[in-house]
Amino acid sequence: MLNYELLINIWFVLWCVIWAIYLVADSFPLGAGMLAAFLPKNMAQTIQAAKSVGPFWGGNQVWIILAAGGTFAAFPLIFSKMFTFLYIPMMLLLIGIIMRGVCIELIYQDENRELQKIFRYGWAIGSLIITAVLGVAFSNFFRGLVINANYVYEGTLLGLFNPHALLGALLFVLFFLTSGALWVAHKTSGELSVKCKSLAKKTSIGVAVAALIYIIGLFNTDGFAVNYNAYPILYAIPLIAVIFALACIVLAVKKSNRPFFAFLANLGTIFFGAATGVVTLYPHILKSSINPEYGVSIFDAASSELTLTLMFYAALVFVPIVLIYQLWSYTKFKEKIPENA
Repeated sequence: MLNYELLINIWFVLWCVIWAIYLVADSFPLGAGMLAAFLPKNMAQTIQAAKSVGPFWGGNQVWIILAAGGTFAAFPLIFSKMFTFLYIPMMLLLIGIIMRGVCIELIYQDENRELQKIFRYGWAIGSLIITAVLGVAFSNFFRGLVINANYVYEGTLLGLFNPHALLGALLFVLFFLTSGALWVAHKTSGELSVKCKSLAKKTSIGVAVAALIYIIGLFNTDGFAVNYNAYPILYAIPLIAVIFALACIVLAVKKSNRPFFAFLANLGTIFFGAATGVVTLYPHILKSSINPEYGVSIFDAASSELTLTLMFYAALVFVPIVLIYQLWSYTKFKEKIPENA
């Protein structure tokens, strides 16, 4: 029988893993959406890019629903504070999700070229909003929010968009553009594939530079490295992220005819980059930049033992089902998409 403390820790790990999976899984549909604003030279290539991610983007919403629902059920206090402190960013995220979903579904179902252009740019703007908000939100989680001893946010909306958070938004944009470019290069043929390979060479280098500056900024933040210093083995996580980032550059630049391997390397960078940040959260999800003791601890915010137990067994059943289904979908839709498909 799992004890209460262990259940809380398990749900913290699950929360982190679910978010990391979402960032990995939705990185290339969001990246493909952003590049649709400037890379395809005509609507045929835009539709080609849309079809490359069409079978996959919808399933990724399951992970963000699991992340939000899991937070609500496992850590209700954190859920309430998170959506209070970050109300405007969360609303922007919701707007972006709706805009992306509507536009990507309609972009190739209307023969009106003017409407298709609107859907094309709507897809791009929605994808950019989602990506930038995620970058800003996680940067604030990693550095800490201005939370006082009474769990009251003392910061401002403008304060959420501090220089480091804006750098995080830029880093997420570069990460996702690289994923999108490499995926579209792999899934399509013709001129669009060539353009995407060329773009990925530049963005993969941009990722490495921005990530280096970003990580240096994080590790120079007071209290960020506490868990790393307590368990030095954890430094292997950012090291693995660096290795994947370098591998992505090499594979994108030197092996441009095999973009899929560079794509996998970039996904590895995203996963271990996210892990680099979430490791420092424990035992909080909402850290305080005023005083570490003011953060919202998972042990103070957790649901009852019965709730966590029932959720744990439900997760054991349904999370693997979602993973298996998504992996199956990638094997089902593996053909390359020509420009006039």
